[in-house]
Amino acid sequence: MSHHQNELHFPPFSNVSPQNVCPHPPQGFYLDCPQHFLGDGESYARHAHSEHQHEESLQSRQEWSRFDLENEEWERRHYSQPHMDAHRYQPFLVLILMRGLPGSGKSTMARELLSSGPSGIILSTDDYFAQKNDYRYDPYLLGAAHEWNHSRARDALCDGRSPVIIDNTNLEAWEMKPYVKMALEKGYKVDFCEPDTSWKFDPYELEKRNKHGVNREKIAQMMDRFCFPISIDIVMNSQEPLHVLHRHRPELTSSRRK
Repeated sequence: MSHHQNELHFPPFSNVSPQNVCPHPPQGFYLDCPQHFLGDGESYARHAHSEHQHEESLQSRQEWSRFDLENEEWERRHYSQPHMDAHRYQPFLVLILMRGLPGSGKSTMARELLSSGPSGIILSTDDYFAQKNDYRYDPYLLGAAHEWNHSRARDALCDGRSPVIIDNTNLEAWEMKPYVKMALEKGYKVDFCEPDTSWKFDPYELEKRNKHGVNREKIAQMMDRFCFPISIDIVMNSQEPLHVLHRHRPELTSSRRK
């Protein structure tokens, strides 16, 4: 057999089935088919060759049409967003979760985003500790402060305010879960926003810039807890750590001590 004939016996492209598509029965090249010469042999061969090409072309189109349909179905299954599909959001209703270390510029960014909707509101857990012009942080009241801010967010979502901006550090996924859950139930789109300042991960600069006197050692510890990347699925699949569960349910702590 000649070198030219060997080249012609490579499998045709249509025989290589895409993933998840049932393979089509192999189709040989027309030179592999016997040619019967009856009468005008040359004309008959040309006619047979033409019909064979037409048949191959039709089968190839059918094969790729089937592939397109199956590929669309595969993409629909694998690239759908289950949480967003389960709760169809209205494009004009937005919950924005600010993220960032103290002094990184997230509160400044939150104020800039406030005008992006008709009835925006900024809600921060820090507001719980603000008394007139005085700020008194008490770590023992942190649980109550978060519950208070959750309640304010729920009211804003029920009222259809937009954007509802949560101006907390939101370092870990579980911290954002109550807000995201409420927003999805109310048909809100959820966005995560971080400031793009050059010092946002510089503890020394953050110590100088934050307004609550958080020192760089504490900021460095907070930086270690910063969850990245973040998404709705990551947030919704997150779990509260034990110390938070104990804060919500003191009986868990008392039962462990017995």
